[in-house]
Order: sequence, then C-alpha cells, then structure tokens
Amino acid sequence: MISSIYNRLVLRSFGLAAILITLLSPPVFADKGTVLVFPFENQSEDRNLDWIGQGISELIIERLRSEPELYVFDRDERLAGFEKLGIPDTAVISRATSMKLGWDNGADRVIVGRFAGTAANFSVYARIIDLAAAGASQEIKASGKLDDIIPLTNALSWQLLKIIVPATQTPESDYTSRPPVPRSAFENYVRGILSTDPQRRSEFLETAIRLQPQYPAAVFELGRLKSFQADWKASKQQLEKIGSLDPYYLRARFAVALNDYQLGDYARAAASLSELPETYDVLVNLGAAQLEKGDSGAALAAWKRALAIDPFLTEAVFNIGYANFLKGDLDAAAKSLEQSLRLQGRDWEAMFLLSRVYDRLGRVEDSQRLQSQATRQSPRVERWLTQPLPKLERLCLSPDLAALRGIDFTGLWSPARVARREKGQDLLSWVESIQTQIDSQLYGDALRQLRETLLVFPDSADAHLLTAQVYEKQKNFDDAVKEYQKSIGIRPSAESYVMMARLYRTMNQTQLALRAVEQALKLDPDHAAALALKAELQKPPGKRLDP
Repeated sequence: MISSIYNRLVLRSFGLAAILITLLSPPVFADKGTVLVFPFENQSEDRNLDWIGQGISELIIERLRSEPELYVFDRDERLAGFEKLGIPDTAVISRATSMKLGWDNGADRVIVGRFAGTAANFSVYARIIDLAAAGASQEIKASGKLDDIIPLTNALSWQLLKIIVPATQTPESDYTSRPPVPRSAFENYVRGILSTDPQRRSEFLETAIRLQPQYPAAVFELGRLKSFQADWKASKQQLEKIGSLDPYYLRARFAVALNDYQLGDYARAAASLSELPETYDVLVNLGAAQLEKGDSGAALAAWKRALAIDPFLTEAVFNIGYANFLKGDLDAAAKSLEQSLRLQGRDWEAMFLLSRVYDRLGRVEDSQRLQSQATRQSPRVERWLTQPLPKLERLCLSPDLAALRGIDFTGLWSPARVARREKGQDLLSWVESIQTQIDSQLYGDALRQLRETLLVFPDSADAHLLTAQVYEKQKNFDDAVKEYQKSIGIRPSAESYVMMARLYRTMNQTQLALRAVEQALKLDPDHAAALALKAELQKPPGKRLDP
C-alpha cells in the first residue's frame, strides 16, 4: 500500500515528464548515458535471500549515480514505471519487459542480473542490455562469500562502469575501498523498503539505523514513512540528520519543509523551499507557505512560475484561483478556477469555489448550477454549505526527482530514444488509456499523455482526434478544428468529419459544418449520423435543435 502510493506520486512527475519535451529542445542529455537498473533474480535454493536481489540493484544505483557521464534512474522512478504497467514491486521481470521499461523511460541501457550459490560459494552475475544495439554484454561475474555481498556488488559495479563509460576518470578505489555498511544493517534496510506493512517497515528501518547510525538511505526512508503517517515532528527529526553532501539531501529538505508547513511553521517552510531548485513541486509548496504567512503577492508569483513550468497540472492554477478569491479579486479567481476545471472537470472543490465566485459576481444561475453539482457529488463539499471553508491551498507531496537534482529533461527524448520507444509502445492501449482519462474528465492528464503520444507517433490520427476532443471540451475551438483537420489529413473518415461538423455547428459556422458533412457522406453515403446532421443543418435557423 505504502509503496503503491509513493509510486503514484512519482509517476505523476516522472512517467509524464516527456510531455513538455520537443525534439527542438537543447540536447542537454546528448553527452549523458541513461541507465535503468532492475532487481536481480534469486536463483539460489533459499527464498529467504529474495531481499538480496533488491539490495544489489540499490547498491549498483548508489555507485553508478555518482558518475558524471551517467543519469541513473532512481528506485522510485523505476517503481513508477512498474506501477504504470501494473507490475508488482517485487516481481522478477523478463528481458523483454526490462527492455520495454527501458524504451518507455528513455534509458540507453538496462542492467539485469541474477545470483546463486551457497554461503561459502556465492556468485552475482550482471548483464548490460544496450537498447540502441538491442544486444547484451557478456555476463559479468563476482564471486565470494555471501557475507561479503556488499563488497562483491561494489566490485561488480566497477566492472559495469568500465563497460558503460570506458573512459571514466573515476578511480576503482571509489568503488572498492569504501567501508561497506554492515550486512545486518543493509539487510534490515532492504527488508524495510520492501515491506508493505507500515509497522514492519518502521521496525526494519529503525533496526538498520541502530546498527549503522550514519545510514542516510535508511534515515531518509524512515523519515518519509513518518511523514506519510502524519507524524510530522518525528519525520522532521529523522530527515534533519541527512547531511548536505548526501544524495538524499534535496529530497530530505523538500520533505522537511512539508513537515514544517504541516506543523504550522510557515516561515521556516518557506525559507527551506527558497533554498531548493525552482521546480514545479517546490514552487507550489513555496506559494502555499507564503500564503499562510500572509504574503499573497509572493504566493501568487510562485504559483505563476510553477504554472509556466507545467501548465497541465492543477495545483498551481487552482491555488491561484483560491488566493484571488480570498483577496477579493473575483474576475481573476474565476479565470483561474475555470482553467482548473478545464484540466480536471470533476474537481468538486474547484467547482464549489467557482460557484461562490459566480455568486459574488452576480451570476446566480451559474452559481446555483455548479453548487448543486459539486455538493451532490461530494459529501465533504456539501458540508461547506453550513460550515466555513477550510484551508484549500494544495500541496505537492513528492517532488520530481530529476528536476530536484537539477537535471533538465528537455534533451532526453532524442530522435534515437524516440525511435526505440516506438518499438516497445502499444499505440492502441495507449490511446485507450487516454480515452479513459478523457471520460473521467482528467483533461490535463490526457493532454500530457497525448503530447507524449504524438512525440512518439506523430502520424497517429487517433491521437490528433482525441486531442481535438479535449480541446473541444475545454471550449478551445480553434485548436480543436486544427486537430480534427490533422487527423483527417492522416486518415480521412466519415466519423471524423461528422465530429468536426458538430464542432462547426457549435461555433455557428453552418456552411463549414455542411461541407464537413458532405465530405463524410462521400466516404460513407449511408452514415446515419451524417445524414441526420445534414437534415438538421438544412432546417431554417429558428427550427434547428440547439447543438
């Protein structure tokens, strides 16, 4: 349960990060190789050693991510990919699935492996799959005693680095001479992050820290767990132990600021967030802290910067509407809340708040309609009819990991990576998933997915058609027409022409609607919807049904 929630938080930022990417962007990733590491398969006869497979991948990630020539995907990023495909966290995946996940996430190489043997004669085997060449390296082996699993994996990581970055300037001693974490602490840490039971997870992590007090990974995971359990004070106490040179430092500071916010120390939260890179998530939370401090101007400025980074997410635009409502700028509040609902049509909080704005603007009918719909769908919102509004500013609970580390993904999707992704992506299932988002009125998420789809499949008539439908629902009619035209240009169909004709009718452009219907009937003379629409359009204006 806990892992699943973490995965979904990361997925929002990581799995959809490519949406804002274009092939014309600066090639920031041109000189970096991207690597995705999977848990190793347990081929021993002892199922009690299953935890080691996850532990090996954790150690390899830890070692390789310090290499400046590489971007190594974090475990949370990998799990977000698992979540997207419906794969359990602890599943052993096939080579084909590892390649698909690599293609989907923009990896150049994936690392897979296995381990086997006895306590006295233990071996770890790794293989690098080069996704550009669709080939794999020879299997690399490190052998010794099971108790020496950490030094064995460090030595294996060095061999992997020499294959991936032959000209690395990193000395071998960086991999082989570091004092390893005691195996007992390491085992408790890994068993902790694998446990789905909060109590067991906490016990494992606390034991790991007791055995190795200077264990940043365990400290971070325990602090994150405490935050998830709403024990803000205990979470903060743990996370503040993480030093500035540790790879978990920025994520820890983000979480500490969130704890401070929840504890009501808004000034400290704002100060901590101001020291972090200006990512979407940081700016959303910074604005929330500044609003609670009483500085609505600074809050609005932060949220506007967040909106410029990602216009398809709803936290920033909703918060702008909410802040303007609080300060009485009703026109600005209406504009932002309307945009929020164009991104997420079933946001009952935004709908209720907009009903209040409309009421104060004198738009009584619109206000009553929205209020009735929102209160009917949400018991929580219904209570606001008789109670004061609670604090409604929204927070981001998990940061975009790459952005927080200062990694600019604008160059990730090079032509070669896009071409590889096309191999592993099922366009039909992708389009069906987007249709589900549209049906759920998650229009912002749908547009993010559609931009990603069109990056990989620029000639997808279905993707352009769905984009047109979203724009139409958002009342962005001009762009909707352009997308219908693109879809028809790729694959003309009677259905597409009818959809465009209906849009023209909504826009009161009857002649253009009739032309589109005629094109539909040329393709399918018996198309029932086209015939009915033509008959309707040919009626005198006063006798037509409303669109």
